[in-house]
Amino acid sequence: MYQNYIFDLYGTLIDIHTDEYSKNFFKKYAKWLRRQGFYFEWKRFYQLYTSTERDYRQKALSGRYTKPEIHIEEVFRDVFAMNGYEISDEQTAELCAGFRRISLIYLCLFPDTLTCLGGLKDAGKKIYLLSNAQRSFTWQELELTGLVPYFDGILISSDENCMKPDPEFYNICCERYQLDKAQSVMIGNELKSDMAGAQAAGIDGFYINRYPVFHEEKEPVYRYVSANGSLLEVLTQTGIPLQG
Repeated sequence: MYQNYIFDLYGTLIDIHTDEYSKNFFKKYAKWLRRQGFYFEWKRFYQLYTSTERDYRQKALSGRYTKPEIHIEEVFRDVFAMNGYEISDEQTAELCAGFRRISLIYLCLFPDTLTCLGGLKDAGKKIYLLSNAQRSFTWQELELTGLVPYFDGILISSDENCMKPDPEFYNICCERYQLDKAQSVMIGNELKSDMAGAQAAGIDGFYINRYPVFHEEKEPVYRYVSANGSLLEVLTQTGIPLQG
């Protein structure tokens, strides 16, 4: 039925939990920064980081997109400059990556992720990623989990200046890779982001329910649903037989 399968990342293919705003996290990050030669009192870094990120997000609302995305690297450069440090692009990338690594509590693929993606590849389907994420945070996790080779195209919101559910994010994907929307389906675990955005863009949605209980929507914004959160149903419900 479909030729193009567009996936969300976190909560759909990758199970993840981070802690990016607690006192304990910022203490750990400030300690790590000292080992890199940057000295911040953790409360100062917290105040500068959260207020600067908020300012960038507020300013982005005046742009062309209904759901804009920022570049977290700009936040880091400003924060370090306010503490007297001018950092290079290479340093910025490493400081962002360290921020993410320290914030991670756990990260792993869902048990059926590779079976689903492999089954789609074996069936000759095209696979794309549409993720609300920061490249500085996410690319290392895509490589770590071994997902990169499965995708025919990867779109990360920080690269495109917009995020789901803005239909323009979906349109960028379809235009860049010349996808027929009628031959495409969006797979994700968020109703208000993945599914609502797909519907607004004119793309069928496949909702992966990750909650213990499934509640049927009165007016669902998706065409398909896996009530028990199984990615294998992406194959079976769209006409691709399971192998083995």
